[in-house]
Amino acid sequence: MQKQRNLNSVLSLLMYRLFVLIVLASSGSGLIAQEVLTAGEAIEIALEQNLGISIARLDQEMSEMNVFKSNAGYGPEISWDANLNGLVNRVNQNFLDGRVVNRFGRTYSPSTGLNLDWLLLDGGQRENTFERLQKISEVSSLETQLAMQDLVEQVMESYFEIIRLNATVQFLDTIIVYYEDRLSLTEERWRVGRGSKLDYLQSETDLNAQLSELAFNTNALKNAKVRLNNLLNRDLNIDFEVQEEVALHPDYVLEELLDQAMVQNQDLTIMTRLRDISILDEQSAEAVRQPWLSFSSRLGYSYNNSNTGFLQSSNNASLSAGFNASWIIYDGKRMRTQVEIAKINTEKVETERELLMTQIRADLTAAYNNYESDKRLRTFEEENSKIAEENLLISLEKFRLGGSTILELNEAQRSYLTSANRLVEASHNIRMSELRLLRLSGNLVR
Repeated sequence: MQKQRNLNSVLSLLMYRLFVLIVLASSGSGLIAQEVLTAGEAIEIALEQNLGISIARLDQEMSEMNVFKSNAGYGPEISWDANLNGLVNRVNQNFLDGRVVNRFGRTYSPSTGLNLDWLLLDGGQRENTFERLQKISEVSSLETQLAMQDLVEQVMESYFEIIRLNATVQFLDTIIVYYEDRLSLTEERWRVGRGSKLDYLQSETDLNAQLSELAFNTNALKNAKVRLNNLLNRDLNIDFEVQEEVALHPDYVLEELLDQAMVQNQDLTIMTRLRDISILDEQSAEAVRQPWLSFSSRLGYSYNNSNTGFLQSSNNASLSAGFNASWIIYDGKRMRTQVEIAKINTEKVETERELLMTQIRADLTAAYNNYESDKRLRTFEEENSKIAEENLLISLEKFRLGGSTILELNEAQRSYLTSANRLVEASHNIRMSELRLLRLSGNLVR
């Protein structure tokens, strides 16, 4: 009877394994048809489809449209105006010669004119304004690139998280097989009287705990794919697979990265442009204190017609032209104050720029150290994982042969679980460290 129970237990385990294989095989056939989304493809889709990037590009387009010389005050301004005035009144006039006028009067007087205004001298205000428009356009372009960089970083972080969860699910699948073997062995020992039921129940509890962990991480993986699909602005239910390794983890040189950051870092470049704009504002404040000279001209025509009074109609055509000059001699120190404020603002922006440069150097150095440390740690964890797995296999075989206790096997399983999890985290950390390194140095998006 005992042998029959053992045989039934073994058959049940075999049927369970067969069921798992069938499920995996059917899943595998489905995975073959699934989309394999590479990191490059994910970035390309995001940059094309993400609505935030579309908004940033529209802002950039509007800013670029403002860059033309007439918008800065260059060239003449020509305008045309026209007027039509009318008057209706009751006229009652008694003249000395005896004449009497008693009727309704009407008068109308249309006029039109062509005006030309041309600023000839403004102390450099137009040049500063035009250059300021160019700088603002450059800032808008840089902000678009910064938005693209932020999006790429979010996409890569989400992509790396899917890789991490994939690896977690895979090693949980592997370790669950060992927990199933342990459950089978403890059940067999308990059935034949060579072990306790407590060992069997503990094995079943540990297996259920790993199955629960697997279910949790499988759901987390599904939600991570939803988040990435959202960044790509596509159907949230699209399933896909990712490439397990998307970076080569090369050896970077810190000095080269620091030099690149001073030139390519988007935040620093924007701050540099803002400093340039502040300098132009300072020059514009100075230009207000200089003499201004303008030219104006008008070509006009007017006509007047009335049925009352001594003059029945008249018309007039005229051409006028002249130069206008102005120079503010004294305004209660208002202009001087504005110049001083502009200089202080330039100094403030330059100080903020220097502070940002210092922070970038510090952050980049720390990111570089983390990256190098994460590479070494991953090497250690790879070796530890191999050792822990070999130790587990030996412990499982010894337990099968009766040469070890359940406590030794349980400790070996926990050690392997811990080392496998640390290896996954180490691999994830090195990807994230490199991502931060590329962003700070300005190499993430060019």
